[in-house]
Amino acid sequence: PDKTALIWTDIDTLEVKTYSYAELCRLSNQLINFLRRTGIEKGNNLYMMSPVRPENWIAGLACIKAGLVNVPTAVTMTQRELEFRFETYGPDIILADEQSAELMDKALESIGAEPVLKLILGVRDGWTSFNVIESEPGEAEAARTKPDDIMFCFFTSGTTGLPKRVGHTAASYPIGHLSTTVVTGIKPDDIHHNLSAPGWAKWAWSSFFGPLNVGATATGFNFTVLDGLQYIESLVAAKVSTFCAPPTAWRMFINLDLAKFDLSNLRQSIGAGE
Repeated sequence: PDKTALIWTDIDTLEVKTYSYAELCRLSNQLINFLRRTGIEKGNNLYMMSPVRPENWIAGLACIKAGLVNVPTAVTMTQRELEFRFETYGPDIILADEQSAELMDKALESIGAEPVLKLILGVRDGWTSFNVIESEPGEAEAARTKPDDIMFCFFTSGTTGLPKRVGHTAASYPIGHLSTTVVTGIKPDDIHHNLSAPGWAKWAWSSFFGPLNVGATATGFNFTVLDGLQYIESLVAAKVSTFCAPPTAWRMFINLDLAKFDLSNLRQSIGAGE
């Protein structure tokens, strides 16, 4: 329980937060208790639209334990893309940062959708601050889930038409992505990093399930614009030992003067997600 589960870094401000497995468990339980108190039940969905924030991991754990359907949503969505998603799969709960919340409100108003609860990482009229969970009990009973219960709902990129819903069950993602752990080479004592945004499937399999499945340490770096030097500096500071990034990022990194960095902790690197 005391082992570090997550190291989060804001590259722009250099703020660093760490969470133990016990702390992530407590926070996710507090979120579950608050959601249940507001009438949320097993089978409801939660749209999650925010940049890399610790709350992504907290909400992910809460959804699995409470039997909710997590709907990862990229922060690059347009209003029309959100409207299509809401029309296709109406939102019960929304979790968003302040910038995404504004766009969410426009999309909801446009189609007349009214979720049960809107949680915000910050402050906005008509939204409930995520910090409200702090007064909730730190223990929560798990929902009685079955292996074929839908736990994640992704939308495809829509390259051959409109995006389609893709459901993953309580078994297909956590068990299926032990393969990610193996391919990436993540061991329980590793500090793993994956360069991906929470709205994409790659974040779920490599930032969330990959390390947490084996009790390793996950890391998350938040940034406004990807700066290669700052990113590698954060990688070194967190003592990352396994690192996954898409080819577009690798093209940036290999053109840097990497000799100036102490990458002795980095045991294995992998390209994926593109």
